[in-house]
Amino acid sequence: MRRARSRRDDADPNILGALTHRDFALLWSGQTLSAVGDQMFPIILAIVVLSRGSGAAGLGVVLGAQAISFAVGTLVVATVGDRWRRSRLMISADAARAISVALIAADPRGLPEAVFVAAVVVAGTMEGMFMPAYVAIVPRLLPPGALQAGNALSTFSQNVAMAAGPLLAGVAITVVGTSASLWVDVATFAASLLTLALIRERAAAADLGGGPGEGALRQGLRQFGEGLRTVMDRPWLAASIGAATIVMTLVVAPAFLSAPIVAEQRLGGPAAYGEMFAALGVGSIIGSLIGGRIRPRRTGVVALSGVLTVAGAVGSLAILPLPGILIFWGIAGVGVSIFQVLWRTAVQKDIPDELIARVTALDWLGSQGLMPVGYALAGAIVTFTGARDLLLAGALLVLLVAPAPLLTRGGTTFSSQVAPERVPETS
Repeated sequence: MRRARSRRDDADPNILGALTHRDFALLWSGQTLSAVGDQMFPIILAIVVLSRGSGAAGLGVVLGAQAISFAVGTLVVATVGDRWRRSRLMISADAARAISVALIAADPRGLPEAVFVAAVVVAGTMEGMFMPAYVAIVPRLLPPGALQAGNALSTFSQNVAMAAGPLLAGVAITVVGTSASLWVDVATFAASLLTLALIRERAAAADLGGGPGEGALRQGLRQFGEGLRTVMDRPWLAASIGAATIVMTLVVAPAFLSAPIVAEQRLGGPAAYGEMFAALGVGSIIGSLIGGRIRPRRTGVVALSGVLTVAGAVGSLAILPLPGILIFWGIAGVGVSIFQVLWRTAVQKDIPDELIARVTALDWLGSQGLMPVGYALAGAIVTFTGARDLLLAGALLVLLVAPAPLLTRGGTTFSSQVAPERVPETS
């Protein structure tokens, strides 16, 4: 007896198989190096700001400006991102980021304040434009069966960079200083630009040009509306983005803000804070590898179960000793990475090519754009009530919100397509 292959079986369970595709291998290799630089930059930037005598208030202004500019960049892509070839958009964004970082590296302490902040804003805006384009270009470089493997590799390298980047930044600052460390970041952009220039991206099939007499503003608004309608026409997609926005803004941001406070108050100090994020990073790396291999029939159920692990991480921070917190943060890293791999793959398969960049940008805008608001609200609440109650409320909110997309059409499968009938066995 043999069983006919289903559509689900067409995916390659070997995540390294994605690297046999030349253009994706170029993309992945360049972005692996660039991701390390991306994770080094915030650490170096904070040291530079403090060395300029700006103090905590100045650091807050710079980091706030960076976060807002990132949101602006994603908004640009949500408006007109699908009009441009994605590799060209990424090249333009990386070139602008390289110039901005090089400007700071040339004179970290002596650069005029207005020029310094402008360079940070440009870098943040370009990063906001780059990330959605990165997700959107993958379906143009890989066949459908290799998408999950490609997303797993991308998530894996990003998680490794999250763990290694800050460590390398600390070592580089100690050994060669802030200016040379920033030039290392510039070199990672150069590697990214080289690989992006060699990519042969499949051209878009749709013509997204405007109608006769349609101005740039009206055209941008129309295309933004098309992206938004695409999300709203897929209840599973709209509900998932909404749930992610709530969790990231009202749970994850307060947890990240509370972590160093809790570490100082009852876990023994800053070392515990570092150990928590190390556990999260290790779990994330493991989760990205698992996410590339599993082939769930109900993708949404498995993916959203991964989000539920955030409740354990946040709740443990409120009540458990450090060993328990490390376990739950590691589990959360696994769960969230599995969600990210399955989510990206589902969006890339379900959304038409001419809309992926805009839809991905709306996802980034929802999940990341309001986090500064979450930090501000959490700071005020913790000041008056302490972190424990806020964290427990956040854990409860995850349990209520994360499963909600399962109640929508397509929520259990992360697809707007009707599930195919089961293929009967043949002899």
